Amino acid sequence: MVLVVGSAVFAFDSAPGEGYIPTGKLVVYCAGSEDEVEVLTELWEERYPDCEIEFIVNGTGELAARIEAEAENPQGDVLLGGSYSVYAGLVDFLQPYVSPAKAECLPSYCGETDMYTPMQINVNTIIVNNEMISDLGIIVDGWESLTDEALKGNISYVDPSASSSAREQVINMLAAIAKKNNNTMDDNWDFVKKYFVNLDKKLQSSSLKVPQAVANGEYAVGITNEELILQLMRDGVDVSPVYAKEGITLRNSFMGVIKNSRNVDNAKAFVDFVISRDVQQALADVCLMRSVRPDVMFTGLDNVPGSDELPAMNYPVDWVAENTDLKTRLQELISSIN
Repeated sequence: MVLVVGSAVFAFDSAPGEGYIPTGKLVVYCAGSEDEVEVLTELWEERYPDCEIEFIVNGTGELAARIEAEAENPQGDVLLGGSYSVYAGLVDFLQPYVSPAKAECLPSYCGETDMYTPMQINVNTIIVNNEMISDLGIIVDGWESLTDEALKGNISYVDPSASSSAREQVINMLAAIAKKNNNTMDDNWDFVKKYFVNLDKKLQSSSLKVPQAVANGEYAVGITNEELILQLMRDGVDVSPVYAKEGITLRNSFMGVIKNSRNVDNAKAFVDFVISRDVQQALADVCLMRSVRPDVMFTGLDNVPGSDELPAMNYPVDWVAENTDLKTRLQELISSIN
């Protein structure tokens, strides 16, 4: 299948574990959707009525910068959401913790690090506004489709300086096109530039705005997380998911305890809570998220492929670890386009 892992191993830090009852307060820095926040809030308040929970929602770029800026006086307790590249860059600002529930997750998605915990399998997916694509008369079936000049200025994409999702999508493109061309990821930056040229300098400020702009008819296509497309479809919006034929690097969304947080035990309890079976099942049922647990059913929608049916590829962990300047490189590439 697919490995989405970090490689560093850190010292185990003791956990509240089963039997700990949170009280007081918990502040969650969250890069998730409104539906996700609603589900987690309702279940947390039901389970721990004596612990107030507050979600501060923003893009991963802003949240990561905030955690770094607040290092001497953390205002948040736990970071929820974001990719491997985000958490790999935050290891100095996180506290090691291994949840007892981690042993119940799919081993191939757990990794070897104690610094952050997987909470969801993310699928980079192209969202298509069916009516607009029909009017354009083109076929969108993969990453190369997005360089079709007929789509110039008609692609919803988030600024990679504001969102780890955008950077992960570029990583996916580079890996998939390299596989197709039988060369290396670094041999395919011309493809990424061609894609950026097709954006026509139009960038969203938040990853959550990407699918909504396609749903509203502002753009014909976009790249987003699968569950956001499925939620729109469930609500009757005429959009469809496209799973790029060149390949998809299935990846984790993680969570981590912020170092020296004010409510560290509550933060650990929150990690246990999020990857517990009932919470993961609720996120799958309500938010249509793919779980990292094998005992959670992904209900999805009709004709949505199972995880083992996707055109999956191995996540390029080594390349990501070696290219820590990806954010800057993408900013420079976008700035260089006239």
